[in-house]
Amino acid sequence: MHDILSRFGLTVSHIRHDLAIPGSPERCITRSVAETTDGSLWLVEKLGENQAASRATVAALLDSLAACNAPFIHAPASTGEGGHILHTPEGVWQCTPFITGVELPRPDYIDDAWRGRLIGQFITGLQKAGNTLPEIPEANTPALPSYVAALADIIRQREPGIHARIAEILPHFTPLFTMLPHLPAAIAHGDCHPLNIIWGENSIRGVIDWEFAGRKPVLYDAANCIGCVGFEHPDWLVRGLVPALIAELHAGAVLTDETLPWLLPFTCALRFAWLSEWLRRKDREMIDMELDYMHILLRHGKAIESRWREACQP
Repeated sequence: MHDILSRFGLTVSHIRHDLAIPGSPERCITRSVAETTDGSLWLVEKLGENQAASRATVAALLDSLAACNAPFIHAPASTGEGGHILHTPEGVWQCTPFITGVELPRPDYIDDAWRGRLIGQFITGLQKAGNTLPEIPEANTPALPSYVAALADIIRQREPGIHARIAEILPHFTPLFTMLPHLPAAIAHGDCHPLNIIWGENSIRGVIDWEFAGRKPVLYDAANCIGCVGFEHPDWLVRGLVPALIAELHAGAVLTDETLPWLLPFTCALRFAWLSEWLRRKDREMIDMELDYMHILLRHGKAIESRWREACQP
C-alpha cells in the first residue's frame, strides 16, 4: 500500500479499518481507506484491467469539473505521470478522496425538503460546469430505448409471466423514446440518488460512484433520483424531498415547462435498470415491488405531474 500511495504523491500513515465505505463494493476488486501523514483520507481501489479506460475518462472529467468549481466534487489523485490510473504488476489502482459524513436516515430522509434543494443545486451546478467544458464524454451506458428493448426481449424469452406485466407498461414509453433525441443533453452523474451522496448534518459533503457519468438527456439525473426516492414510498413523490428538488431544478432552468411532462415517464423507464438488478439477484419480492411501482407511476402520472407543476410556481 505504501508503494502504491507514493506513486500518487501520498505518504501513508495507516489503514483505517474502522471506517465503513459507502457505495457498491461490486464496482472494484478490493477497496480500503488509507490515512496519510497529513491526516487526509483516501479511498484506494484495485480495479479490473477492463475498468481502467472508463475510470480514466471519468477521473479526467472529475478533474476538469473540480477545476470549474462544480459543487460537491472532489478530484481524484494524480500519479507522477499526470494520469489518474496506476498500472503496477500487482494490478490497476485508483485513489480518490474519502469523504466522511453522517448516515442517511432511511426512510425519514424522504420528508426533508432541504435535501431536495441541495440535490437540485448539485445537478444544476454540475450541468452549468459541464457547459463550460470543451467536450463531455459519452456515458458508458447504452441508450435508454435500446436498453429497455433489449431487457424486455430477454424477459420475454426467460420470464413470460413478468413479460405479461411489462407488456402493459412498454407502450407508455413510445412518446418519450420518440422525443428523447430532441431533448437537450447535458453532463450527468449517471447514478444520482441520496445513497450516493455523502451527507453532513445539513449539507452535502460529496458525491460518489461516478462510473456512469457523461453526456445524457438533461432530465436523467433528476429522473433517476426521483425514482429512487419514490420507491421508498410513492406518496413522497409529491411531498418532502421530491417537490423541493423539482422546484430547485425549475429555478435553475434544468427543468422547464416544456420538459416537465417527460420527467415522469423518464423516471419510470429508468426503473428498468433496477428491474434488471432484481432479476439478476432472482429477488421475486423486489421484482413484484418494482413492477407495482411502475404501474403506480403510470396510473397516477397526470396527478403527480400536476403536483410537480405546483411546486414550480414562485
